Amino acid sequence: MRVYNPYVGWIEFPDRPSRIVSLCPSATETLFMLGVGDRVVGVSSWCHRPREALAKPKVGSYTDVVEERLSSLRPELIITTTGAQREALEKLISQGYPTYPIPLPKTVYDILSMVVEIGGLVGELDMALNVCSKLSTSLEGLRSLKRDGRLPKTYVEIDLGGPTIPGYFSHVTSALHLAGVVNVFADVPAAYLYGMKLEGYDVLDVVRELVRRNPDVIIYESKSFNPSPDEGVKAMVERGLSNLEAVRDGRVLTLQADTLAHYGPSFLTEAVKVCEQVWQLFR
Repeated sequence: MRVYNPYVGWIEFPDRPSRIVSLCPSATETLFMLGVGDRVVGVSSWCHRPREALAKPKVGSYTDVVEERLSSLRPELIITTTGAQREALEKLISQGYPTYPIPLPKTVYDILSMVVEIGGLVGELDMALNVCSKLSTSLEGLRSLKRDGRLPKTYVEIDLGGPTIPGYFSHVTSALHLAGVVNVFADVPAAYLYGMKLEGYDVLDVVRELVRRNPDVIIYESKSFNPSPDEGVKAMVERGLSNLEAVRDGRVLTLQADTLAHYGPSFLTEAVKVCEQVWQLFR
């Protein structure tokens, strides 16, 4: 197979690659959903969906690959993403590995596109279309949550070793929008704000803006897979935001790690659950 990727140009690999390495957690989950988990010979240490992926050999972290481990697996196709994996991607290509990067999603619809794209790469396009058909029910689930009247203004923060806040070009903002939940930073023309200030257009002081924008609900995603229920409240108090109405009135939702940060197919079902909780808190 010879395919063109806008990030790296032309790539050649077998029509139905039997030795696939996935460094991208969303791609790993997708490969298993397509029924080709047995063809996955290696993953990154961040690939924990589905549980079967945990048993696969680890070739490195999210951004660094141990070349000796990778070469021993003799991959016919390596799937990465863009963004933080760009440097690793360029290194793999320079070493001659057939590497295909999947772009970061800007909307929930990009997640469906990713499933189709990966299905085409591994020779399972029909299965990919069937998976997308099933996933579309989650999109309907999000739309069904929207209510008439005032919509809940929501602040979302993901702890990835520091505050990561979805802006306009994020799959998180897109999912919230379908459910009638307003991201208070949806007007920021970026995928994410990193840290508590955004440099570029103007310096945006997130703490000051949160006071001004006064969200109805706060979603805080921990970096722990077993966070305490009040971790989100504590994080806001540490920032001097104890007087926010959402904090005072207990409308802070703490999520375990990788609930919203993950942008594989399971994100869609998780987003429905999260948005249901937001509406419950808002009422």
